[in-house]
Amino acid sequence: MAITQRPLALRRDLIRIFGEDRLVAVIRTTTPGLARDAARAMSEAGVRLVEITLTIPDAFELISDLANDDAFAARGSIVGAGTVLNGRQAEESLLAGARFLVSPILVPEMIAAARARDAMSMPGTMTPTEMVRAAELGADFIKVYPVATIGGPDYITNVRRALTDLPLVATGNIDLEEIPDYFTAGVVGFGVGGPLIRPDLLQRGDVASVIHNAERFLAATRRPATN
Repeated sequence: MAITQRPLALRRDLIRIFGEDRLVAVIRTTTPGLARDAARAMSEAGVRLVEITLTIPDAFELISDLANDDAFAARGSIVGAGTVLNGRQAEESLLAGARFLVSPILVPEMIAAARARDAMSMPGTMTPTEMVRAAELGADFIKVYPVATIGGPDYITNVRRALTDLPLVATGNIDLEEIPDYFTAGVVGFGVGGPLIRPDLLQRGDVASVIHNAERFLAATRRPATN
């Protein structure tokens, strides 16, 4: 697969964007068509970091399509790959055009591949030991997964008592009304799937409602502008 010819967003750009928006749209659908519709809706809503999970059929081709989509890029959106489980998938994702890599697990090879190509990495962790190890390996952000199952904001609060400086990211099916509690607990941002992209609305073709819903999430996560 050929490397995309579009000028690449650099790792520092991605870190800045996530620091501003504090949101990654996690797209996990049953078909590439629904995933493409979701990605474009997120872009129209202003969501700049759009993650295509590798569980979607033909995910690499979809990543390549979005990486070369002029309208997607013109709105400032950048495609990444999620559910990266090994070094081979990391390399294939980057070659397809992904500029950030996300995993539900701690994959050292993924972090190394992202660093080598000046991309952003967000490995998955559950325990404090894994979180510290991810930081030692050079992860840019540290995904806590599955955060809702292991205690939600209370878990983050307890971890933060000892690990005060790690850039923890809450991920999963996080509802809009939960966002303030997670911020209070100490996360630096979110990766949100179903509640954000609303596959039920996509299947009905109600793209306008999907866009409106994403705008609400982004308003809740985006860092307030400072003068």
